[in-house]
Amino acid sequence: MTRERVWMMFGVAWLFAGLVSWMVYRSATSPSSRDVIQVAAAARAIPAGQRIVDADLKIAEVARKDLPAGAILHRTDAVGRAVLFQLEANEPVLESKLAPKQGGEGLTAMIEPGKRAVSVQVNETIGVAGFVQPGSKVDVLFTRSLQNGDAAATTILQNVSVLAYGRNLQRTATGDAKQQAQPAPGQSVTVTLLVTQEEAERVALAVQRGKIQLALRNPLDDKEEETTAVYADDLGIAEPERNVRPQVIEVAKPVAVAGPAAPLKPKDPREGKVVIKVFRGNKASEDIF
Repeated sequence: MTRERVWMMFGVAWLFAGLVSWMVYRSATSPSSRDVIQVAAAARAIPAGQRIVDADLKIAEVARKDLPAGAILHRTDAVGRAVLFQLEANEPVLESKLAPKQGGEGLTAMIEPGKRAVSVQVNETIGVAGFVQPGSKVDVLFTRSLQNGDAAATTILQNVSVLAYGRNLQRTATGDAKQQAQPAPGQSVTVTLLVTQEEAERVALAVQRGKIQLALRNPLDDKEEETTAVYADDLGIAEPERNVRPQVIEVAKPVAVAGPAAPLKPKDPREGKVVIKVFRGNKASEDIF
């Protein structure tokens, strides 16, 4: 075998290897080889409660294997619907984050079917120092003063969702309570809760009969505990006993009412004297001395 022929075989082998490498690279990087699907995505951040317009959306490609459940494929299926939870830029739009069609916008769009939105007035203390935000989970406590001077407290609602804090329908960007509007000392702010019809009635009655307070929950804690009413004595602060002197009540004795005087009996002449009875046959006589 001549040297020229050997070099020719090496050249052909290198050319073949390069061709195969180029074909593999082209096959790996070719868009047609990727199994992708187009979905509707947010072109910018869309706050909760806002109705989507066509300019809010764009088309994005997502690998089919990474397609989120409930992703909207056609932008026309999302236009005109209100956002329930804030959408970030480039985030695929999901059915679970949008209100139904013709479902309104703003707060009304965020009310689930069968639920009601009820608002309560809170101050900095009742609202847990302002850390209650939209999306928080809270318990509602009810305190009432009793007629005997005692007081009682109980939990009337548990694991309730907060829809809005004031007119804010979404959490702050960092979740910092200081960034949202806080009530000034002595002022109050409205907190809107998502409840059932029966729960809304209980809240309305509690506001009329006493005072309510919110207790903030961990969002991962959805367990509802059985509760009983707590009274002031249960806090270990019982009413002190007072030494009260017994009150003596004098009752007047009944006075006998005099009736008609009884007739006087005639005085017996034999009273205080000696009486001797004398019998003579069938006759009897008395001698008084």
